[in-house]
Parts: sequence; C-alpha cells; structure tokens
Amino acid sequence: MAARRAITLTEMLATVGGLACLFAALVPALLGAKDAADRAACAGNLAHIGRALAVYASEYGGDLPDCGAASPLGGAVPADGKHVASRTTAPGTCAWPDVRAVGNQANLWLLVRGGYAQAGVFVCPATADRPSLNSSDALGAMGFLAMDPATGRPVPHEARFLQKIAAGRCSYSYQNQFAHPATDPQEARPGAPTTNGAYHPSDLAVVADRNPYTRTDLVRQPTVSPDTHPDANSLNHHGAGQNVLYLSGEVHWHSTPWCGALRADGVYDHIYRPDAGRPDDPHNLPRAPADSFLVP
Repeated sequence: MAARRAITLTEMLATVGGLACLFAALVPALLGAKDAADRAACAGNLAHIGRALAVYASEYGGDLPDCGAASPLGGAVPADGKHVASRTTAPGTCAWPDVRAVGNQANLWLLVRGGYAQAGVFVCPATADRPSLNSSDALGAMGFLAMDPATGRPVPHEARFLQKIAAGRCSYSYQNQFAHPATDPQEARPGAPTTNGAYHPSDLAVVADRNPYTRTDLVRQPTVSPDTHPDANSLNHHGAGQNVLYLSGEVHWHSTPWCGALRADGVYDHIYRPDAGRPDDPHNLPRAPADSFLVP
C-alpha cells in the first residue's frame, strides 16, 4: 500500500492563494447581482406607489397626498380651504407644527392611512431602513415614525431603532408639499399649490430614492454637501443613481439627478434641488410647476 504524501507548505499556500483569487473574482459579481436585484425591487416599490397615487388622485380631484399644513414662510397661506398655517389637528395625518419633525414624507403616510399602500413598499431594499411600525388606523400617527404626542419625539423603541442603525422608516423623497408660495411671483398657480395631474406636467418627478442633501430632524441619515457635490445622486444605491417615479406613473432608473421635467431652456430639471436657493434649506420650495424638489 502506497504511503500518503503530505501536503507541503508551498502547496497549501498556493491553494489558499488560488481560493483567495477566486473569492476576489466572485465578490464583485455577487455584489453586482445584489445591486441589480435591489434596484429592480426598488423600482417595483415605486411602481406600486405610483399606482396608489393614481387611485388617491382619482378620488381627490387629481390632487396628490397633501396633509394640508402650509408654511407661512412660503408666503401668505392659500385661501383654498385646504391649507392652514397653524392648527392643532389637520384633516389628513398630522398635528401642525409637530409634523415638521417627521418631514414631508408625512404626506405619503396618507397612502398607508387610507389603505392605498402598505408601509413596506416605502422601504428601499438597498438601505438599512425598516418598515414603519405605526398602525395604519392610528389616527394620531403623524407619519412613518412612531411618535409620542406628549413629547413630539419618537417613542422609546423607535428612538432605539434610529440610534442603532441611523436609518428610518421611509427610503423615498416626495415632491415638497409643505411650503406653499402663495405670494411668490414665480408661482403661476398660487391658489392651489398641491401637486395635481391637471396642472403639473406628466414628466414631473414626484417620488424617488432619498434626497442626498436633506433629512428629517429625527433621522440621522447620511447626507452630502451641495457645495462639494452639486450633482450628487441618492445615497440609497451607493451613489450610482436613483429610481424615479414620474407623475405619469412611469418609473425609470437614472445615473444623474438631472432627470426631471424638460425645462424651457432645453435642460432637464434637477430633482433634488429647487430652481432657486439651497437644497439643504428646510424652508425652500419648488419654484414652478415643472420644478421637482423631492425631500424626505
């Protein structure tokens, strides 16, 4: 019977080195496959949200979700009966001004409250976000975060979640519905600021992966500076691009934020910046019907 030959150190090192090379070659392919799967699932989420928005709009005269809280910083409050500068309760989802803490995404919560969509579709699988724990029939809920109405801060379990992974319950930014420019001369329709399919162009970007410049007061999500990164993509997909939902209901992946409505000057609108002012100014607002300014 032949004696079993021992493996030499050189052979062992060669084997380990070969396995390391194989692993190094496979990892990018595996990561690329995961990124592609995340993008596809994210696009599916936005398509679902688009269908929910269409049903909501069909029931509310073409208006997209707007909880009704106007900011006097945007000018005089529109006299349309829907927008009030100061109130303790709003007809939609919020208590004003407490809703400012949970952001513009509180408007999207109307889709959950009304049963048009589930909270899970508002979470991009490429992020560390998790679906909201708020009950859809909790009338006191201001948005995707579970809040304590007595303190205006997240309830303890929500605070622990936010501190642990610095993430949130909604991965997407929505066309700004908070600041209403009733007296802004650049606003052609000051009496009805809510996004509406009869007034705004079909290629207006209305929902997309999270804005890289802004975040809500309560969620410590990473952001970049608009000064050093003027054309930043969403950070949801490692800065490679973003999925964008348009008012038409179409969803497209873009590797640049210059993918909004086609402007009169022949340039596509930047979806994360208003036409004037800074994108990290929490009181800024869209300046024209074709101006997307998607914020959390």
